[in-house]
Amino acid sequence: MRARLYAAVRFLLADSSLDGLSDAERLASVVLLAKAPASSAVLRLRAGEMGRWLGVSESYVKHTVLPAMREAAVVETAPWTAESGRVAGLEWKLLPLLAARESGDPMHPLALARKDLATLLRFCEALFAPGWAPKDGPVTPPGLLAARRGVGAATDRLALLLLALQTRPDGRVRLVGGSVKKGRGRADATVAKALGCSVDGGGKVVDRLQRLRLVEVVRGTTEDGQFGKARLVVPAIASAFGRGWAPKVVVEDGGEEPQGRCLCACGAAHGEGEPASGEVLVLSGEGWRQESFDDVKPEEVQRPAAALGDLGGGGQSDGPVVNREEAFSAGVELGVVERPAGAPLHTDHPQVVSLGGSLSLAGGFSGEADRGCGGLPEGAYAREDEATPSEMPDSTAERGLGGPLRGEKQQNFAGGLGRSATHGPVKDGVRQLGTPVFVRPAALPEGLESVLAPVRVVWERIVRPAARRHVAAAVRVQLGVVRGIVGPQDAEQVLAGRLERRLDQQMGQPVTDPVGWILGRGLVQRAWCWSQLCDEGRRLDTGGDCPSCQVLIGDRRGLRARIAAETSRELAGAQPQVLQAEIEKRLNAAVALETAEQAVRREQALAQQEARARVIEQRRAEYAAAEQARSAAPCADCGLPDAAGRCMLCTQRRSVERLVAEAVDLAVMAQADLGNAAAVAEATARCTADTRALLEQHLERLRAQGVEEVVLLFAAREVAEKLRDRRRESLNGRLMCSERAQAEADLAYDAAMRAAHRFPTQAMAQEAAERSADEALKRAVAFLFAERERQLRIMRGEESVRAAATDWSRRCAELAGQDLPEGGAEDPGVLIGRR
Repeated sequence: MRARLYAAVRFLLADSSLDGLSDAERLASVVLLAKAPASSAVLRLRAGEMGRWLGVSESYVKHTVLPAMREAAVVETAPWTAESGRVAGLEWKLLPLLAARESGDPMHPLALARKDLATLLRFCEALFAPGWAPKDGPVTPPGLLAARRGVGAATDRLALLLLALQTRPDGRVRLVGGSVKKGRGRADATVAKALGCSVDGGGKVVDRLQRLRLVEVVRGTTEDGQFGKARLVVPAIASAFGRGWAPKVVVEDGGEEPQGRCLCACGAAHGEGEPASGEVLVLSGEGWRQESFDDVKPEEVQRPAAALGDLGGGGQSDGPVVNREEAFSAGVELGVVERPAGAPLHTDHPQVVSLGGSLSLAGGFSGEADRGCGGLPEGAYAREDEATPSEMPDSTAERGLGGPLRGEKQQNFAGGLGRSATHGPVKDGVRQLGTPVFVRPAALPEGLESVLAPVRVVWERIVRPAARRHVAAAVRVQLGVVRGIVGPQDAEQVLAGRLERRLDQQMGQPVTDPVGWILGRGLVQRAWCWSQLCDEGRRLDTGGDCPSCQVLIGDRRGLRARIAAETSRELAGAQPQVLQAEIEKRLNAAVALETAEQAVRREQALAQQEARARVIEQRRAEYAAAEQARSAAPCADCGLPDAAGRCMLCTQRRSVERLVAEAVDLAVMAQADLGNAAAVAEATARCTADTRALLEQHLERLRAQGVEEVVLLFAAREVAEKLRDRRRESLNGRLMCSERAQAEADLAYDAAMRAAHRFPTQAMAQEAAERSADEALKRAVAFLFAERERQLRIMRGEESVRAAATDWSRRCAELAGQDLPEGGAEDPGVLIGRR
């Protein structure tokens, strides 16, 4: 987690709004980030309290730090007024954090979860917190730099924070590459790069922290005067991870002598003058010399001052580097031993062997020990003889382990993570545990990484692949449900927030059944009201309080207030205990009555639902019976059974007859005098005979080919449709050339040209007038066609003349005698006013 916190702090310090600000303002932004709530970017803090965090006075915060941060748009502040009405402090709004949370990007470096912010705050408290001792709360001890105040205090705090966040578990800080000027080392350049200052300034910070014994710098020189290997160590981090730190003493010949005995097999080169057996260690002889890995891959040497690749171009990583061997080895030495000026090269080897008896150099390797030493079997690996977790001391404080400087959230789970034990034989009624088997933790499923990230520790405890697949399928199903509620953009974030919230509700208690917990507690939506967006009183889409739940809470509070007022009025002067007991009694009775009424309403609603279901089933049955009867009905024309009232051949015949009738009507409307009934009848008979003859003429060729009757009917329908369409086009053309249609188009054209001054040019006005005339011509043709069709139906007796011609004078008189819809006795002036 320290790598993530380091990335967040570096991203905040690299924000453009912090460019040019002093270390006090930059450290203040980091403090605001650590103390910020998980749900907002606003926190309440007094200027004096901020000064204690920074190691400066309250006046300096008010007159220097706060104005500079406001001017650079880093923070926005507002007075914080207490209930008494006086100003109790300031409300600080960290704008970079607010922008990161408003972006909605879960991968943003500043998008820290609640546990990440809590870990960062505890980390800062352990480094430079002023310390608190409240009367009724837990005591927070002061940090390592709490007593450091005045000039440079904020710089020292910021430097120690950046170094501690990128420190390895063994306490060592990875130094930057490149050359530095004479008199300065890589530790100074590392601090300078972290703070963004000069190497001289970084050296001053290192000197101050070294005087306070918060960092240790090991420097040495080689024979030619160049700087040799150097290491920058933060002892507090090493102590938090249980790694000891022993300072080194520089000897006269340029080597170093550690305080204490080395664990390797050669004491002469690592602090012991002679081997344990009293023999002198021989590294060279006649015709041979001890080889070393350093001969093949030389140690990192200091480049000269003019060498390329100085600090500006170094590709050094800023993040903490934790090697697998460093993470699992408890006895790694933290110091760096400089070789004497004239000593031959000595190899580096894992410190897991011990010197026993005589030293054999048959293999040509100085790390070889005698067989059987150390109590390890042949070919054993490191840490095999260490105590099991059950044999470890119960108190980690005695060993210097734990604490906020580890930069991680400690969670104890039963049985540990990723480890299982085989069952051994049963002895005295108790099953003995066999050799522990370490299982690789399961990776998160593809596509569900962001959803299951908050509960990774629970997911990794699921060992069986079938169980993992079952849980992943359930998560995908629930993710689809959430997508249907809040949309695909926010579904993963909402479900991940729900899982994180449910894990926080465990209050540190271990999850004994990871599969059951995820399926039964983590994924289930708990709606406390009737809203589909409610999840434990919060809305899924916005994350705020659920208004429906607030309505229910308000109803309950109103009921209690009403009962309390009625009881107080009826039992005026009664004892408070008696009054409270009566209020509770009446409240219980009211709640019980409301519960009974709700049960009755639920029963009524259930009965109504069942009645509606019965009606629906009855109607479905009736519709199915009617449909079955209709399907079983014979054809009305030919009597074919099970033809649903009409078979396909008869349906085609009727379609052909209908199309022929429409073609005949179009021909009559185009040729006959629609005001003379005899002329209409004669034209209808003649057009019918001509149309049928024309249809038979087209079908003769198909009959000659011997096609089936069904094909003839489809061909007849196609020919009839073509005849109808051609006659409709012919009639529309005649109506379009009629005087009434042309007059209507001319009137529309003239009306549009009268408004020609509204157009930029005359050509545009004429174009608009022509479009208006075309539209008027189409409307006139449609009107004339409908009028001719109505006259034809009247002449044939299909429509009465009375229905066709409306007596508007009589109709208006009837309408005038009716009352208005809403009483109608209102003043006409009122109606005019309403309009």
